[in-house]
Amino acid sequence: MHLTRCYPVMKNVKILEDFYKQKRPAMFVANHCSWMDIPFLGATIGWRNYKLISKKELGIVPILGTAIKAGGNIMIDRSDRRSQLKTLKQGIGYLKDGIHLCTFPEGTRSRTGRLMKFKNGAFKMAYKAGAPIIPITIVNSHKVMPTGWMMAMRPARGLAEVIVHEPVESEGKTEEELAQAVRESMIKGLPEDQIPL
Repeated sequence: MHLTRCYPVMKNVKILEDFYKQKRPAMFVANHCSWMDIPFLGATIGWRNYKLISKKELGIVPILGTAIKAGGNIMIDRSDRRSQLKTLKQGIGYLKDGIHLCTFPEGTRSRTGRLMKFKNGAFKMAYKAGAPIIPITIVNSHKVMPTGWMMAMRPARGLAEVIVHEPVESEGKTEEELAQAVRESMIKGLPEDQIPL
């Protein structure tokens, strides 16, 4: 990403450095409005042992689908209740084994760039595993690589940002309170044109 000037500005990375010293697993959640969100999220988290939670449909995407499967990442079939339960157990197991999880709780890319409603799977996993959630706001990735584009349309440097927020502890909260606290953190980092209506 450095060579193509597609590296975003990363803010509050010290929060992650301090968190990693605790040697605890976390659920990383970010808003999703571009294919660039995946490499932006990976670059922000760094070289850590983590698994992505993705929709089953990505399994047919050339190269990406193979990489997701080979890496032992979690693929969920949203139309199959049994798959959802299996995914939930697998995610809780990874967190309890000390492996970080990453997901986009909206469940799909926002076509407008605005934050959409969250699905509850990520929050249920973190809650049941007793793991904190680290909210991450991704700004303007949809302007770097809009929906329908195969490659980045413009350099990310100076346009896209990744903002890390303080971890939200799952202990002492209900799943709903956890989701609301994470959503509020993420919204604080969004520009006006990405705030939900």
